[in-house]
Amino acid sequence: MAMILINNKEYPIPEGEKLNAIQMAKRVGIEIPYYCWHPALSVVANCRMCEVEVGTRDSKTGEIKMLPKLVPGCQTPARDGTVLVTDSEKVKEHQRMVMEYLLLNHPLDCPVCDQAGECGLQDYSYNFGQAVHRFVEERLVNPRKDVSDKIQLNQDRCIMCTRCVRFTREITQTGELEVMRRGNHAEIDIFPDRPVDNPLAGNVVDLCPVGALLDKDFLHKQRVWFLNGEDTICARCSTGCNVSAQVNRGAIWRFKPRSNPHVNDFWICDEGRYSYKAANDPDLLAAMYVLRDGDHQAVPVVEALKTTDQGLRQAAEGGGIIAGILSPFLTVEEAFLLASYLKGISPASVLALGPVPVSGTDQTFQPDQTEGRTGDTSFVVPRPFTIHAEKCPNRRGVEAVIDHFEGKVVPYEELTRRAAAGEFQALFIVSDSIDPWIDEAQAETLRRAVKFLVVQDTNVTPLAHRADVVLAGATFAEKAGCYVNADGRLQYSAAALPPRDGSLPDLDIFAILLNRPGVGPVRSSDVLAEVAEAIPSFAVAKGGKLPTYGVPIGAAQAGVTTNGPAAPDGAPPFTDSWFVPQGAARYR
Repeated sequence: MAMILINNKEYPIPEGEKLNAIQMAKRVGIEIPYYCWHPALSVVANCRMCEVEVGTRDSKTGEIKMLPKLVPGCQTPARDGTVLVTDSEKVKEHQRMVMEYLLLNHPLDCPVCDQAGECGLQDYSYNFGQAVHRFVEERLVNPRKDVSDKIQLNQDRCIMCTRCVRFTREITQTGELEVMRRGNHAEIDIFPDRPVDNPLAGNVVDLCPVGALLDKDFLHKQRVWFLNGEDTICARCSTGCNVSAQVNRGAIWRFKPRSNPHVNDFWICDEGRYSYKAANDPDLLAAMYVLRDGDHQAVPVVEALKTTDQGLRQAAEGGGIIAGILSPFLTVEEAFLLASYLKGISPASVLALGPVPVSGTDQTFQPDQTEGRTGDTSFVVPRPFTIHAEKCPNRRGVEAVIDHFEGKVVPYEELTRRAAAGEFQALFIVSDSIDPWIDEAQAETLRRAVKFLVVQDTNVTPLAHRADVVLAGATFAEKAGCYVNADGRLQYSAAALPPRDGSLPDLDIFAILLNRPGVGPVRSSDVLAEVAEAIPSFAVAKGGKLPTYGVPIGAAQAGVTTNGPAAPDGAPPFTDSWFVPQGAARYR
């Protein structure tokens, strides 16, 4: 087994993984500070913060030979016989000098900087810097400027790590950001009329280790130490990006990407980044309604669900057929409970997939793996990132549930034709769509097609105005459960917000209609365990548990993925963040 010596202790190097000194040290709980390095970007070694003592040990004699000068850890592969010293006085003195240099012209504006609390400069200054500041000359002052409509650049705070520049060159390959001029006059800038407006632009803010690049959408709105982060999944398209929904006072203030080497690597698109706003919409449905005397009246949850159950069972009497439309925004667990409920009322009930929103075509960013790379880059494995045209999170998961109960997947268009032909007595329609999904004419057609209509949604729609019962369901931020992304990967998404007043999570609505035994809210993990027992393609979720990165289901288990190679499921996630919000209490 390959071994590495770090601070006079031997550690095994994980077989099959190509790591550098920073990654290997982090695996064993030793911190090597860094700024410019990032596992998905080229290695430039220009911040010099990660320099350590490096040597080799002879495998036969055990003799150790150290290099005379410090070496950047980002450029040092972790190989058998490598010797690293990260805690010597020589290393510590170098770190103090680097921090002093980086802070020469840095403004003392931490109290008003949005990066305060998650700033690498703050943390490293405290841990590796020095209290005495010897620079007495006048500091350089650079103007604040906008590099796009969404991103502000505070050049005073920039430490020239060039992460943002490399991202626009290597990942998006749009090249909007450049290093202008040289020496202490160097600064990050854009060319005239070329703002940073590519679909992944917001990631340069996440990459910035200091407060130089800031998101104007979040600017001066919250202090990060007040935020609680919940691990969730972006519902804006079928990529299934892993994000942290950061919450305070019952609202989401921003989405930040979480690393998943099988799905989104380290990135999220801007469309998904700002989709959190839909969960804060003040016009979301905030009550359950029942149609009485031609008018909708707000009623208690229990009454609305009782009316729903009675109406559906009456429609099924005498051979009447019920149809259920299952939204691709439902979680796997929610779709399973709703299908179980409708088939329990009548085995003849028909289940169909709700409207699948599609916008444009898939857009894939294929990172450049050749240009601009220095040193041994074997541990840098950039991967493609796809923004899918399919703007829903769980079409594949809901289809698998429908296929299990129905024997086939009935598309929405077919069901509406059958409904218009008078085949059904009642309709139970669940949407939870982020965008408008039905117009007045379609709503009127469905209303006339059945005697009893139940609509479960998060927003007021033309169909809700015509429904016999309107159920206020959960937004993507208020539900806990699993989604199957475009690559067939089953992933868990936690609830970031509690249910808003007057609503219930969809899982609870269906559990109440099913009259499931137990006290308190139903847990998504318990339902997932049932799904794994009942549907073979979900057997990988036996016991209701999933790995950190999720797991492929059904045919996807063969390892075929449209997003390129990925690290093993068992590998721990690499988080490139100095601030990790404390997780709020999970609502499921």
